[in-house]
Amino acid sequence: MRFDRSLANEKVQLLFYLIMEKDGKRMLKPLKFEHDIQISLKLVRAIADDTVIPTFYETLQRNLLERGVKPGSKVQMRAKFNEKHAMLDPVFTGTRILCEVTV
Repeated sequence: MRFDRSLANEKVQLLFYLIMEKDGKRMLKPLKFEHDIQISLKLVRAIADDTVIPTFYETLQRNLLERGVKPGSKVQMRAKFNEKHAMLDPVFTGTRILCEVTV
């Protein structure tokens, strides 16, 4: 499938959730940051396809620390797609889990 450059640069909103485990159950707590975080659709695809450069995760961990997430916390990152993304590929609909990192 051909990936249109203009759509590849379309921004996707990221959502972050703190993963907490209690009594064998997994719970997610939304992390609120001062500003919305957005990345390009091509970077979302690279993360989902596991073809992103390894230093991406180190940078993500460092950025989360700078935003006040405690060291040792597990964080789940999700992408929130819009209608434009779905026109490119039906997989890009709704909200999808991209990755989980330990800060």
